[in-house]
Amino acid sequence: MKTIRAAIFFIVFLSWMPLHAGTPAPGTAKPANPAAAPPAAAPAEDLPSVPAPQFPRAQSKLDGWKQTLDQVEAALRSRVIDDAVLNGLRSRAAATQSEARDLISGMTPRLEAATARAAELAPNPEATAPPSDDVKLERAKLVAETAARQGIIQQAKLINVRAQQTIDAISDRRRAIFNDSVLQRSASLVNPTFWITAATAVPIAAGHFVELVSKWGRVLASQPLRAASGFVIAAIVVLGFFLSPGRRWWSRWTKRDPEIANPSPLRKTGSAAVIVLADTTLTAVALLVLYQALMMLGVLPDDVNPIVRALFLGITFAFFFVRLTIAVLAPGRPTWRLIELDNAAADGMISFSVLLAMVIAFGVFVDAINLAIAAPVELSIASQGMIAIAKALLFMGALRVAAATEADDETTTPSSANRSAWRLLIPVGWVMATAAVLGPLGGYVAFARFVTIEMVVLVAALMSYVLLSRFAAVLIKTTFAFHGAIGRLLRQTAGLGSSAVRQIAAVLGGLIQLSLIGLTAFVVLTTWGIRSDDVVTSMSSAFFSFQIGNITISPSAILGAVAVLIIGVVATRALKRWLEERFLPETNLDVGVRSSIGTGAGYAGVILASLVALSYVGLNLQNVAIVAGALSVGIGFGLQSIINNFVSGLILLVERPIKVGDRIEVGTRMGVVKRINVRATEIATYDNLSVIVPNADLISGQVVNWMHGSYSARLSVAVGTSYDADPDKVIEILLDIVAHHPRALKSPEPFAVLGNFGADALEFTVFFHVAHIGIDAGAANEVRLEILKRFRKEGINLPNPQRDLHIRDLDRIEALVRDLAGTERSGASKRRSPGGWGGGAAEPFTHESLPTRQGDRG
Repeated sequence: MKTIRAAIFFIVFLSWMPLHAGTPAPGTAKPANPAAAPPAAAPAEDLPSVPAPQFPRAQSKLDGWKQTLDQVEAALRSRVIDDAVLNGLRSRAAATQSEARDLISGMTPRLEAATARAAELAPNPEATAPPSDDVKLERAKLVAETAARQGIIQQAKLINVRAQQTIDAISDRRRAIFNDSVLQRSASLVNPTFWITAATAVPIAAGHFVELVSKWGRVLASQPLRAASGFVIAAIVVLGFFLSPGRRWWSRWTKRDPEIANPSPLRKTGSAAVIVLADTTLTAVALLVLYQALMMLGVLPDDVNPIVRALFLGITFAFFFVRLTIAVLAPGRPTWRLIELDNAAADGMISFSVLLAMVIAFGVFVDAINLAIAAPVELSIASQGMIAIAKALLFMGALRVAAATEADDETTTPSSANRSAWRLLIPVGWVMATAAVLGPLGGYVAFARFVTIEMVVLVAALMSYVLLSRFAAVLIKTTFAFHGAIGRLLRQTAGLGSSAVRQIAAVLGGLIQLSLIGLTAFVVLTTWGIRSDDVVTSMSSAFFSFQIGNITISPSAILGAVAVLIIGVVATRALKRWLEERFLPETNLDVGVRSSIGTGAGYAGVILASLVALSYVGLNLQNVAIVAGALSVGIGFGLQSIINNFVSGLILLVERPIKVGDRIEVGTRMGVVKRINVRATEIATYDNLSVIVPNADLISGQVVNWMHGSYSARLSVAVGTSYDADPDKVIEILLDIVAHHPRALKSPEPFAVLGNFGADALEFTVFFHVAHIGIDAGAANEVRLEILKRFRKEGINLPNPQRDLHIRDLDRIEALVRDLAGTERSGASKRRSPGGWGGGAAEPFTHESLPTRQGDRG
């Protein structure tokens, strides 16, 4: 089954290039069916002239969208344009694109329906009678409707492409403005003239600020009850949080006991997450309620509103940054720390994080004041430059603390496994901090401000990723465990096994990690001028279609085809399981036929699902034939063996020389056929081994099939007796044993023969048939055991092989033995002459005195 899937996907891959090379770039619809093109009337076909149908509402929308895009493009040609105007222009272009895509999606099915009806009414070349006038008239109307709808869809597609180009132009303009603002040159902070000019502007800015504060004070004094009500509401929210019943649960999770040497992963990460969420939520909710209360009570003037809002946002972010640092670094509690960092570094960096948070909040507040009082440019440059230098110096201090803890002791070198990945950011941090310090001194205050903001966002995003990723991983592992809440629910309600639940948890965890990585990257890139609407629009457009050169790829159509293929494969497996387990066992078909039917149904279902999936993405099967023909030579040489085995497997399923359950012999191997796959056949031997035999070997080689055509087979048992045994009695005993054996068939009738006069025995063979060779093959062993018992009972010997030993030069050997015996008795030791052997009394040595050698035959 895996091989057929691989072959199908290989065909899909081969047809990929011709599939998408000519695919248009639709808005959101799937690639149009080739049959959806307006049919052109044959030259010989005489259709009546009918007026083309009109679609006034659709045409009115198209004209309005064209006018909107003309206005947006005209506004983009302005030399000076701010970010707010760009946002408005982008919203108009995006709305136009979305409406155009909706029009395409709504009109395409009607176009396909009209095209199909027109094709049904097309004249048949083989028909002898011409079509009637009514048929011609109806076909002419359908052709006109198809052409009109096709024109509307083409205009909408043009609007879609034009709107996307406009959105891309707006994004490019945004990035250009961002780059110009970041690299904008300003006065240097080391220039004395700059500070003299800034000093002269201080009294004017201070006067404007005092006037603004006095104005707000007069508003509050004129409405003291409303002002007090706003602060009372905020106090009630804060006190309600501290006095609520949930505060006890909240504090239980935020408390991290230093005495706990090994807290559980869920407790460690959950406590860190609650610490950040608790303090940030408390601060944000209190400030938000206060801000909304002041707005609703009318005690917040319009010129003071930006300052208060910026102050509240700065304070909220400062609390978030500090609590995030404390949650991740866990000062004084190394067992609760989420990253590998020394105690001294973790404790020392908390103070720097607090100071940095205060500077960040102060910088946001000062920028809002400068904007509200229209401060001179010199004061804005001075404040931004000094705040950027302060942030950079604080970063340098934190980097020095983090790096110095390892350099204090040369004897302790942490291993690479324990070395924190955060230390790899230290050199990068030093480069960025140095650039932030040198930027204002060289006249690039905007660049220094951007670098410091990037450093703050980068640190906050990375710490948030560490916290969220570890908390999510631990939470999924705990809840999807065997005794976890979700794991137990899935096993008890959905009937899933433990392995399936773990696989679901692994996939879910991977998706969450990828989502967190993408979110972290997006947060870091927001400081580079990348907006969320640009990312969403780009992803949406890429999901429906994107181009690589002249090739248009539609991920949405691909995902739809994959979904169709998965549904088809699942349905095929269900049908195959129903056939093999429910329907086919109730028939009178043998096991081999049932296996062939089930396997064929599986192949047919997968092929059908693949064809449906390919048609979903608009594949013309002629493209497959063209590609297959172009690559036939390469397939013939490179995939010759695979194609040979594939075709041989089809022959095995159709011709069925062997089938599942057959007892076969291939070479020196004997076993039972377990499975016939596309490429090879699996044979289970009697040694419990699986032998994978290529299908081509079974077709082209010699195979002994004990069960081909009939399960009945003849067995034979050979036995030898001594020459003293009565042959008639032996044959009678053999036939009697086989006749009373329960597995031996009465017909064909068993028989026994005296096969040969052996060197050591009379050789008899008894033949008998069994009904099923796969089940009754052990009958031969049972017959042998019974023969042994009966022969012993009847006194019939099973002789051992005998051999006669013939020795040459026996006379010389006897003389030599006598000579040796006489020498031993006389005690003399002398050498005999070569001419004679000497004599002496000795016992006679005869041939009969030699022992007879007996042995068993192999």
